Amino acid sequence: MAGTALALVVLAAWLSYAISFRLGLERLQDRAQQRLDVEAARLDGQLERFEFLPSLLVASPIISRLLDDPDNAELRSSASVFLESINAVAGATNLYILGVSGMTLAAADYRQPGTPLGRNLSFRPYVIDALKKGRGRFFGVGVTSGRPGYYQSYALVSDGVTRGVAAVKVNLDSIERGWQGGVGDILLADEHDVAILVSREQWRYRPVRPLSPQALAEISTALPYGGADLRPLRWKEKVQLGEGSARIVTGDGHAFMTSSRKVNGGAWRLIVLDDEAPTRQKAILFGWLSGLSAAVLLLALLIAIQRRRAIRQKLASREALQAAYDMLEIKVQERTAELRAAQGELVHAGKLATLGQMSAGIVHELNQPLAAIQSAADNAAVLIERGHYVDARDNVARVGNLVRRMGRLTKQLRVFAYKSGEPPEEISVEKALQEALTLLRARIKDGGISVTMDVDPGLLAVANEARLEQVFTNVLANAIDAVEVVEEKAIDIRASRQGDRCEIVIANSGPCIPPEMLACLFEPFVTSKPAGKGLGLGLMLCDHIVRSFGGRLSAQNLTPTGAAFLIEIPVHDAAEGAR
Repeated sequence: MAGTALALVVLAAWLSYAISFRLGLERLQDRAQQRLDVEAARLDGQLERFEFLPSLLVASPIISRLLDDPDNAELRSSASVFLESINAVAGATNLYILGVSGMTLAAADYRQPGTPLGRNLSFRPYVIDALKKGRGRFFGVGVTSGRPGYYQSYALVSDGVTRGVAAVKVNLDSIERGWQGGVGDILLADEHDVAILVSREQWRYRPVRPLSPQALAEISTALPYGGADLRPLRWKEKVQLGEGSARIVTGDGHAFMTSSRKVNGGAWRLIVLDDEAPTRQKAILFGWLSGLSAAVLLLALLIAIQRRRAIRQKLASREALQAAYDMLEIKVQERTAELRAAQGELVHAGKLATLGQMSAGIVHELNQPLAAIQSAADNAAVLIERGHYVDARDNVARVGNLVRRMGRLTKQLRVFAYKSGEPPEEISVEKALQEALTLLRARIKDGGISVTMDVDPGLLAVANEARLEQVFTNVLANAIDAVEVVEEKAIDIRASRQGDRCEIVIANSGPCIPPEMLACLFEPFVTSKPAGKGLGLGLMLCDHIVRSFGGRLSAQNLTPTGAAFLIEIPVHDAAEGAR
C-alpha cells in the first residue's frame, strides 16, 4: 500500500511537470510566432523599401549618356550629383551605377571616404546576377567602406542590350538595434546559414551549422563577411517540436526553443530563441506542488476513503476547471497585450513613413518665397543707397508679406500629415493669381516674359487661400521654366466660371510635354528638369491640394507648341450643394 501511494505521488509529480513544461513550450512557441510575424514584416518592409530606386534610373537621360560615354569625367561627376540628389530624398545608404565591366561610374556618396566610385566590383554576386539575370540581391560587408549592408541591383537595358547596372545599398542596423534588449534572442541567417544580424554580438558572422566546401568557395570569392573566421556555433538539436520549431542546446549548456521563418523571398531564415530555463523552473515547481498535493490527498484518503471520496472528487473537478479557466484568461490577456503592442508599432511606423515623405515637399515649396525675399531685400538696399526711401519701404513691406506667406505655407503643408479642421472659404481667384505673380515678379522681369491675364470680375472659388496660392505659384513657376528655352516667352492666364465650377487655364509658349511624361506627370519624382534643379514633387503636391478642394488638375499640349494646365475648383453654389 505504501509503495503504491509513493508511486502515485511520483507519477503525479512527473505528469504535472511534463504537462506544465509542454504547455510552457507551446506558449513560448505562440509568442515566438507572433514575434516572427512582426519582425518578418519589418524586415521584408525594410528590404523592399528601396526596390523602386534602381528601376527609376533606366529612363534617366544623364545615366543614359554616362553609359554611352563611361570615360567622360564630366558625365561621371554630373551623374554622381544626380544620384546624390535622388538619394537625399529616398534615404538609402548608397546609390551607384556600374558599367558592364563592373567598374563603378557614379555614386551618391562620391563625397564620402570609402565610396565605391572608381572601383571594379565585378566579383560581387549582386553585380554578376544583375548582368546575367537582370536583378541581384546580396548581403555583405562593403569592400571599400567596411560597413555591412543589403545590396539590390538592377540591369540597365536599352533595345535589348544590357548597358550597365544600378545598385542600392540599405543599412539594416535599425532592425538589429530593435532586437537588442528585447525579450528572447533573435538572429537572421543568410543563404549560407551564417548569422548576419544578431541580438548577441558573439553570434555575428558565425554559421549555424558547419559550412560545405562549395559554400566556403563562394564565400572566399564574394567576401560577404569581411575577415570573419566563420567558426560554427556549437548548437545541438535535441528534439524537433514541429515545422520551424525545435529545442537546441548551445555550447555553453544553455537550452533554447527555436522558431524560424523564411524571409527575403525564402533566401534567408529569421530565428527566434527563447530560453527554456524559466519554463523548466515553473514546470519543476508545478511538479513539486502536484506531488505534495497528491501526498495530501492520499493521506486524506487513508483517513476516510469512503466518506470523503465524493467530496474530494467534486473539489478536484472544481479546482481543475478553475485552474483551466484562470490559465485561459491569463493566456487571452497576454495575447491581447501582445497584439495591441504590435498594432501600435505598425501604426507608428506608418506615421513616420508619411512624415518622411513630407520633408522633401517642404524644401521644394519654400524655394520660391525665399528667392522672392532675396530679390526684394537686394532691391531695398539699392533703393536706400539712392535715397528712394518710399520705394525701399514698399520692398521691406513685401518682404514681411512673403514671410507671413511662408508661415501660412508651412502651416498648410502640415495638412498632408494631419487632418485639419480649417474649412474652405470663398477666395478671390484674381487676388490669388496676383499674389502668385507678385511672388514670381523678379523671375518674370529678368526672363523678359510676357504675361497676359483675363479673369472674370468677382470670380470666387471655394478653397483655402494659402494653398490655392501655392498651386498657382507652382504651376506658374513651371511655366516660367518651360519658356526659358524658347525665343518667344509668353504666359497666358484665363479664369472663368463654367457651370458649377471655376476653370483656370495657365498656358505657356514653351515646348510640348513628352507623351510618356504626360501620362505620369502628377506622380512623385517625375521631372524634365536637370539634376539639382527639381525634385519632381511640385505637381504631385498641387494635384493633392486641388483634389482636397473637390477639384481636378490636368495638363495637355497645345498646337503646334506649348502646354496648358487646367485647374478646376468648385464655386460657392456647388460647394453648398455638396455640403
